[in-house]
Parts: sequence; structure tokens; C-alpha cells
Amino acid sequence: MDKQLLKDCFHNMLFVEEENGHLVPYRHTHAQCEYYQNISYGAIMGEKAFCATGITLEFDTDATDLMLLWQITHGYTRANVRRGSSVDVYINGTLRHQHIIACNHNEPQATAFHLGDGDKRVVIMLPHTFNFALNDIVTNSGATLTPIPRRPFKVLFMGDSITQGIGTELASTGYAMQAGMQLNCEAVNQSIAALRFEWDSLDNAYFMPDLISVAFGTNDWSGRQDKAEYDDAAGKYFAQLNKLYPGVPVAVLSPVKRCRGEADLCPDRPDMYRESELFSALTRLCAPYPQMKCIDGWTLMPHTAAFFQDGLHPNDLGMTWYANSVIRHLQTMRK
Repeated sequence: MDKQLLKDCFHNMLFVEEENGHLVPYRHTHAQCEYYQNISYGAIMGEKAFCATGITLEFDTDATDLMLLWQITHGYTRANVRRGSSVDVYINGTLRHQHIIACNHNEPQATAFHLGDGDKRVVIMLPHTFNFALNDIVTNSGATLTPIPRRPFKVLFMGDSITQGIGTELASTGYAMQAGMQLNCEAVNQSIAALRFEWDSLDNAYFMPDLISVAFGTNDWSGRQDKAEYDDAAGKYFAQLNKLYPGVPVAVLSPVKRCRGEADLCPDRPDMYRESELFSALTRLCAPYPQMKCIDGWTLMPHTAAFFQDGLHPNDLGMTWYANSVIRHLQTMRK
């Protein structure tokens, strides 16, 4: 299939580059990818930037059958992934196929899907913990395929592992992916698992959103020395965000409640916030910027273990509950 037509099928990304005959979509700038490569905390931070989190292929077609020719070239190795990932195929808004990723890097893949008769809109959610290098889309003979135009409303999601969807089995059940679909927007997801408030990582090249969602703070709570260091990192992040995206509404989601047997976790550092104090701290740090609204993460999903994969990361059920709560807030902030 024509390379330009294939490029036009990609949504929820910054740009697409041709690499060794494949089309590779990026959700981070090259400068951001380089920045994450140099972070010393967390595992494979740079590789996570290449994951196809939230990126989709979208087109209208009358094809009855479709085959994706693709491979993984970056991202988590299978040994690093907590629950794997998938390629999820939606036909006219309904999830109809799920292909579980079970291949290693640089193994060419040919994945076939039966789409059924008639005209249909197809949305393929790419894997959230691997990158996705597309070689071609093949349909049955005589079929047509028309890329869907990109949507005018744009949302930028920034966060850590929860925003990346770590803990879910499906690529499309992360809360940010669900929110992007429900809001009918171009949703670029720039989350990186284990990431803290890193103001130097912000880069507004290629994408100017109409709405921003920020969900950091839990890794800072675990990794910063004290309240002063926490405040300094978050404060610099919010200041830089305001500078790069002046006037753009920002929803700041404080961390969700960890479900590990304690009503209010206390850190092992005496000068750090208690878990229940993070919302108040972030609210205070957002106060200088009227377009920023801090939302209490403890109110966004239940505080029971059934909604979590490991006490910290929501499972698929928890992500859906969380997504519904977040969507309600984002809709009120949408201009």
C-alpha cells in the first residue's frame, strides 16, 4: 500500500518516520527520547519513550479481511513487561479482535483480522508497552481503504506508569486511551512509567493541545528526599508547562490511593508528605496558574484491592472506573 496513505492512517502521535522500510510513529520528540535515555532512576526509561502507547491506525474500508505486516523494534522486552500488551481492533466502535503480543524484537509479523461484510470504520489500537513498526496493510483484492481525517480537538496526556496503562492486559483499556476515544479527540499520550516531575522533558514541538492532563507525583513521593525537593520539582514542572502552553486548560490529577493495607501511608522519610497530603500540596503548587485545576486522585476510583493489579496500578476494571471519573472532569474543562 502507498506509504503516504499508510502514514495518514496514524492518529494520536506527533509524527511518523520511515526507518528501514517500516513506518514508525512517535509520541515524543527526538529531544525527549534522548532526555529519557539519560535518566538514571527507573529501568529502560529511554526505551519506554518509543512505545506506541495510545497510538492508533484509523480508516474506513469495505475490506472483509485485513492483514498487518509489522514488527517491534523498540520498547520493553517481553521479560520487562508486567502484563504484556496487545493490538486491539475496533469495528464501528466495538472491540472485535485482540492480538496478544508474543514476539520478540525485530521478528516480522503478519497478523490477520476478519472484518466482515459492508462498509466499516476500523480503529486499531497499537501496543502500549512496545513500539510498532508498520511495513504494510494488506486487504482482500478490490477493497478500498480511506484514512480518517485527524480530529480538530487535541488533548495531551502526561504521566507515569498508570497513564501509560501499566497493569492492564489490553492496549486500549488504559484510562488515557479510554478518555481519548470517549472525548473524540487526537490524544497524544506522553507518559513514561516510573517518571517523576521532570520539567526539562517538556517539549511543545509538533503538537499544540487544547487540553492537557498531568498525572505525576507518586514516584516523586517515593523518590524525593523531602517536601522541599518534592515542591521544587513539581513547581518547576508547572512553571515550564505554563510557559510552553500559556492559557491551555490543565487538569492536574493527584496520585490515586495505594491499596496496600494502610488507610494513609506514611513515607520512611520524616520530612516527606503523608500520602493523604499530596492533593493539598499539588493544589498549592498549581495555585499561581488559573488555567490549572488540581483534581483529587483519591476521589477518582475505589480504595479496594479488587480494582488494582498490585496495590498501585489499576487493573482493567480499575482503569475503566478511573477513566470514567477523569472523563467527567475533562469534559467540564473542554473549551
